[in-house]
Amino acid sequence: MPALPHRTAAALILLAILPACQRTPQAALDPEASANAFFSTLESGDAQGAYNGSAFGFQATQSFDGFLSNARTLGIIGGKPPTWTGKQVTSEEADLNGTLVNRDGEPVTIAVTMTQDGKAWKLFTLKTAAGTQEAENHFTVVGRETGFNDVYHQPMPDPAQIDKLVHETLAKFNDAVIDGSFHAFYQTVSQQWRDGARQTGAAASGITEKILQNHFQGFIDHKVNIEAAANLEPVYEVPPHITEDGLLELKGHFNTQPYRLNFSLDYIYELPYWKLFGIDVNLTE
Repeated sequence: MPALPHRTAAALILLAILPACQRTPQAALDPEASANAFFSTLESGDAQGAYNGSAFGFQATQSFDGFLSNARTLGIIGGKPPTWTGKQVTSEEADLNGTLVNRDGEPVTIAVTMTQDGKAWKLFTLKTAAGTQEAENHFTVVGRETGFNDVYHQPMPDPAQIDKLVHETLAKFNDAVIDGSFHAFYQTVSQQWRDGARQTGAAASGITEKILQNHFQGFIDHKVNIEAAANLEPVYEVPPHITEDGLLELKGHFNTQPYRLNFSLDYIYELPYWKLFGIDVNLTE
């Protein structure tokens, strides 16, 4: 069977930001006002302006593409400015905590660090968490080190995690074949694949439940069962790797009998997991 199509660019999740100081020079003199100006810039849809106004230390570790991807993922572009509930300020650094409402109307907990950059306060780091969840469970820091959510710089999962990804995906695939329905399986694939658009704004060939069902109808009709793969180690035909566009590509096979199970799986990072962005499964003698 031919592999399902997809195109790439890059993507997954958290960001940092700051006001476009040239538009609000007075705000740059106060850390809270400067943070508010930054979020107002994002509210207007000007992600480039917000990024350009951030501190040098932030820009050095977070590319604009990564920032844009994260901002879109969180729904902060077009969202409402935050309500601050806590503030600690020293002569060189200010920590602000609060909550904002993203473009989908969902609450996002935030914690930002502002720093003195030249004569202005600028955003140096941003942490976020969904809703009211505890920061230590879901926060991601961007700015002090390589951005965890910058899709261009996701670390390679370790071998055990890679094997687990393959086993879990194929187990869910097998369940879909046995059930004769790819409805549940479809719910587990990446949002970007379903949307037909990367979080960077680049186009991608989208996937629908019907496409998956039609593509693998032969497995259903012939009552193929690949559960034996769960007890075997995957053999990778090329070393697992992350492409320049941020895709984790896994290609290999299982030495199942009487037919060998071949797989080609692509994943994209969507906080906090790698999620399926392409699949091909077939059997050969």
